[in-house]
Amino acid sequence: MRGIDLTGRGELPLYEYLYRCIRNQVVTGAIAAGERLPSRRVLAERLGVSVVTVEGAYTQLVAEGYVIARPRRGYYAASLPSLPDMAIATPASSAAEIAPAGVAEDQSAAGRVPYDLTRGANVACQGAARLWERALRDVLAHEPDEVLYRTPPARGVLRLREAIANHLARSRGMSVDPRLVVVGAGAQTLYGLVAQLVLGDGSVGVEDPGYARASETYRAHGLDVHYLPLDGEGISVRALRASGATVAHVMPSHQFPTGRVMSVARRYELLGWAAEQDGRYIVEDDYDCELRLAGRPIPALASIDATGSVMYLNTFSKSLSSALRIAYLVLPAALDAVYDERLGFLSTTVPAIDQVALAQALESGAYERHVARYRHAMREVRDALVEGLLDGPSGERVRFEEADSGIHFVLEVRDEGRGEAGISAAAREVGVGLMPLSSFARVSEHVGAPDGFARFVVQYDSLSVDDARAAAKALGSVL
Repeated sequence: MRGIDLTGRGELPLYEYLYRCIRNQVVTGAIAAGERLPSRRVLAERLGVSVVTVEGAYTQLVAEGYVIARPRRGYYAASLPSLPDMAIATPASSAAEIAPAGVAEDQSAAGRVPYDLTRGANVACQGAARLWERALRDVLAHEPDEVLYRTPPARGVLRLREAIANHLARSRGMSVDPRLVVVGAGAQTLYGLVAQLVLGDGSVGVEDPGYARASETYRAHGLDVHYLPLDGEGISVRALRASGATVAHVMPSHQFPTGRVMSVARRYELLGWAAEQDGRYIVEDDYDCELRLAGRPIPALASIDATGSVMYLNTFSKSLSSALRIAYLVLPAALDAVYDERLGFLSTTVPAIDQVALAQALESGAYERHVARYRHAMREVRDALVEGLLDGPSGERVRFEEADSGIHFVLEVRDEGRGEAGISAAAREVGVGLMPLSSFARVSEHVGAPDGFARFVVQYDSLSVDDARAAAKALGSVL
């Protein structure tokens, strides 16, 4: 490890600046793959900082896959794939509802259950209604009618696009030109725009199990869709190459439904795939990224993209409400003119007043404060649910996958012959809805379960802490 000078950190927290310094040395090879890093105490003494500071940096590096923690042996630099003709992207300065494939939307015929863990919240998340009320009231009081009620530019109100660019710099490490931001009425609208941008240029590879609305939108627009398997590091790039797809749609920071975080090695491998051939693109669907419950949110794939091949897509559906129907797409510079040529005739699909209100919430810091409070509330719900299951009569029969990476996780249940259907039926009898992970896969072989276990996707953002405890108690009696 080369010397680290902490005097250049500016306003960054010490642990974050240290994390960035070590990360850059791993990426550039200054810290060789497999090289052992100093222990937390040794590095803390060397730099004159606390052990807590070093631990915070190491924890984030491990979470993102730049460093491997080996119990009782220490920390080691991960091996990253080399990329063709690619420089390291410069990170931006810190200053600067889901339905599985094959499952009907309307489940009313089957009857709703008191504790439905099969779907996310259908209403505004905690605190969102009050935030939105204040933002609307503020812009109605202070903005002229010609701003709030005029037809916005085709890509969206510039004020909102600038606010989104600044928000991405702070929260996702991205350097974004506001002119490349396109605002749309929900993620599905933007999936359709992506399909029209690449239509006729190839086919799209999607993660399987995955988000059915994305793949079905692509199919509805005439694209061939390839369903590609996941492994422990993310989408299989080998399968992506074999498919012949020219577009890859991925959720690297919190994959739905598995909750997996794509390893940094796989991220660079995926960027390498895009760089190998002109016309290849990656759609980074950063759904749920801000709601990671442990450590900092994982940096966006777009923040390390030096190829100009990533279309970054995000929505405010989980952090605010799906009813607002506000999402955005960040175009690569290479698609700027293509967008105008193919889609320049389109009008914006989000009213100006809503765009200005959201811009106000982002500019004032109210949105970030709301997300922090909501993340804390969801952590309490998650803890109540997980601890209730572990402390209950079935505690030794359950395991959890990716419980920290967002507001859903995979529950593994020891299966002694009942199968997913039997366990789901037993849960429903006690008032809890469970959705098997296999329900989200188009290719059954893509959902391998550990021997002797059945797996279920648990979405808990519609629960209160008391609901979570009650659901855990009910489940504990039948799992």
